[in-house]
Amino acid sequence: MKEAAQKNLQEIKIEDIIEKTRELNPGQFDKMIFDSAQNVKRANYLYVKYKTGSADRVLNRLEFPMHDPLKAPMQELIGGSSKHGEKAVMTSDKVIRLLQDNFSRSPIAESNPAADYFDYPLDVADANNVAQEQQLYYMPNETEISSCGECTGEKYVICDDHVCGGVHNWECPTCAGDKKVECTGCNGEGENTCDDCDGGGMVKCGSTIGSSLVGGLTGSSVAGCGGKGYVMVSNGNFANGSPRPKKRKQCTKCRGNGEVRCKECAAKGVIKCSPCRGKGQVTCSECSGKGDITCSKCYGDKAKYGKIDCPVCEATGETGKVVYVATTISNNEKDLFVNIGESIAEIGDDLVLNYIDKAGSVSRSLTNINDNFTEEKDELVASHVKDLRTNSGLEINNFAKVLTEETYYQVVPVVQASYKHMLTNEILHFSIVDFFEDPKLVFHKEAEEIKSDVKDKGKKLGRFFGKLFKTKKFKSKDDKKKEIKLMIYLAKADGKIEEEEKGFLAESINSIDEFTSDEKEDFFNLMNNPNPPAITKEDVTFSSKEKLNEVIAKLTGLAASDGEIDDSEQELLSTIMSLNE
Repeated sequence: MKEAAQKNLQEIKIEDIIEKTRELNPGQFDKMIFDSAQNVKRANYLYVKYKTGSADRVLNRLEFPMHDPLKAPMQELIGGSSKHGEKAVMTSDKVIRLLQDNFSRSPIAESNPAADYFDYPLDVADANNVAQEQQLYYMPNETEISSCGECTGEKYVICDDHVCGGVHNWECPTCAGDKKVECTGCNGEGENTCDDCDGGGMVKCGSTIGSSLVGGLTGSSVAGCGGKGYVMVSNGNFANGSPRPKKRKQCTKCRGNGEVRCKECAAKGVIKCSPCRGKGQVTCSECSGKGDITCSKCYGDKAKYGKIDCPVCEATGETGKVVYVATTISNNEKDLFVNIGESIAEIGDDLVLNYIDKAGSVSRSLTNINDNFTEEKDELVASHVKDLRTNSGLEINNFAKVLTEETYYQVVPVVQASYKHMLTNEILHFSIVDFFEDPKLVFHKEAEEIKSDVKDKGKKLGRFFGKLFKTKKFKSKDDKKKEIKLMIYLAKADGKIEEEEKGFLAESINSIDEFTSDEKEDFFNLMNNPNPPAITKEDVTFSSKEKLNEVIAKLTGLAASDGEIDDSEQELLSTIMSLNE
């Protein structure tokens, strides 16, 4: 593990990257021109698998009433340090279980207890491993049965109701023992003003029926006159049969007064109060008409009069206390994945994680069990392991205490460099992931991407009309296209493209931006074809003899750029010249 990491951290130079690229992708390498003076960007991804065994201790306090089922198991614990020592193994946890199961009482953990409470050894399986189940230890000097301090052992205390205060029975403060109180409906008067007549005893005539209609020729006023004292009645007809105007007649119901006696109060102006039935008093609700109140909380018998069960000892007269330490053993695992080198934005964590062996075997780097302490520090990951320990809330000397640490780690180097594409002359970046173990070449942009856009369509249209009218610009561009193709043929002639040939070719081509997407695709296909088609006469036909001679000169210069003209290169040059004879 350490040797592998050290290997992956060794220096990587641009020369190493160039050679590795040649190995990984020879075809692409033939089109790549490197600047050997460039700075290499390097990331080192570190993966750490961190497994721990740890112990935590908690000081618990239980204070409880001494109910009968607890007395026998408590007898096994009490006796102080003279009998059991400063700390003792709790051979039975029956008291704790009884309190939890039968009395719903749970221990209270003490915060920041003195370190002395935890100063005793862990139970071990062997010298290098702790027992997963740890015994409970208790403090004999703090574990006891004592008389209840709240009731001084009497089992009962004065009633804590703020009104009772131990009196148990007292005169009703609301009715002062009279059993009755003034009626609030009539303020003790026994009667209330009549709402219908407003206390006057009379109501407007007709108001009780709600109509002022009258009936018949007799002028009866059963419905009343509506408070006017008269009603309008029929006055017969004229000789021609048409009705005469109605005439006024005294209301027979109110006899012309406009008012009649109020039926609701029988003209008295007041009515009897319903809640108290006219008596002015009602039964006191506070004492239910008894005149006194008896406390429902405390006892009423002679021995316990005015008292309640002591809430501390629950009427047992005694309390118990147990102070003990519980130890919990935990086994956990964490991962760390971090870049300890330069940032390479184009390389995502997910890609690098594919090269991580998460199933790698861990090895013990720390043992911290009682007096057995050993630590094998690996400086490469020591600081990261320390951070993982701290972030896990563990310490060497205090609880929660780390008992064992096991680690596995791996380094994945990633380098990034740039190159110039031989045909496009574009500067591009690429990376190599896991350089030494399982290298992967990653190109961050497609160098030979073909785009057909509006601009490209314009180029195609221009070429069409240029060819149609045999323009000078068309001829020049067509010559340039044939020249590039012949240079590609020549560069590939001997089966390998030397760096000098790449440079010469790139400088001669300069750029292929002026060409259409179809023409660019022709260049790329020719360059990538391991068995290019034979050169035709059309391929070597230029617009003039002078241009042909110029191209031959360039081709000769390309062939000689690596210091010698190979036989295959000379043969190709001869073929080109023979096709022009």
